[in-house]
Amino acid sequence: MGTIIVVGHVNHDRVWSLASPLTSGARIPYSDRTVRLGGGGFHTGAQLVKLGNDVRLVSNLMDDDHGQAALATLKTIGFDLRYVTMLAGETLFTEILLEPNGERTILNTGGQMRPPFAVPEPVAGDAAYLNALVLNDGLVASLTTIPLVLSQFPLRSASPRPADIVVGSRADFPGEDTHRVWERAALIAGPRLKTLVLTDGTRPISLYDGSVLRHVTPLRQVSVPDTIGAGDCFTGIFLHGLLQGLSLEASAEQASQATAEWLSQRHLAA
Repeated sequence: MGTIIVVGHVNHDRVWSLASPLTSGARIPYSDRTVRLGGGGFHTGAQLVKLGNDVRLVSNLMDDDHGQAALATLKTIGFDLRYVTMLAGETLFTEILLEPNGERTILNTGGQMRPPFAVPEPVAGDAAYLNALVLNDGLVASLTTIPLVLSQFPLRSASPRPADIVVGSRADFPGEDTHRVWERAALIAGPRLKTLVLTDGTRPISLYDGSVLRHVTPLRQVSVPDTIGAGDCFTGIFLHGLLQGLSLEASAEQASQATAEWLSQRHLAA
């Protein structure tokens, strides 16, 4: 198994399960309201830990009761927490409005910049995964020495970072040509970019190298109302497959099947 640097948020998601779709001006009842850990750093890292990897998490938590409880949970799961920074202040929840058809609306506190992800020393590993907008210079410099770097496609202005693979969702680029999305990814990842991966729900996964487009059809498909974290889960299992020597296609196929199983198990446990 590998040593993987995971850079990303650990959120406190408050998920509101709505009884009907969002409609402007309506009064909408909800069937359930739960608070759980979420965010790209959490979901992707948890899958990598589960698969036996040494996951060194680079993240920020607030030093209040919620942050301390999250830290304890991360330790229990098996994360290496040496690069988690505890910050003074209050944990802000991410409000997620989940409609019966699976559509979700995410509410974050506006006007407040999150601090950049930083490490006090150079980091090293077999691979790195980035789900973050702002990285400090020391962290970016460390990435140049890591042989395999995956980055989630940042949808807002972000620090450039050397990445071999950029992973995104087709839904975030409606109507855009795949090559155009590749060009946008290259502006972030630089000349190291080798592959763009675009997931598309239960539809085929796109693998694009700048000239050749290949597709991987998921072997198992599930329909559940709550798909929060599915993309992050997919990326963790996909990265693990690559570290095990699998091809891009085999890694994507394995990741899509395991993600479907994860969604099914969570739905049954709910």
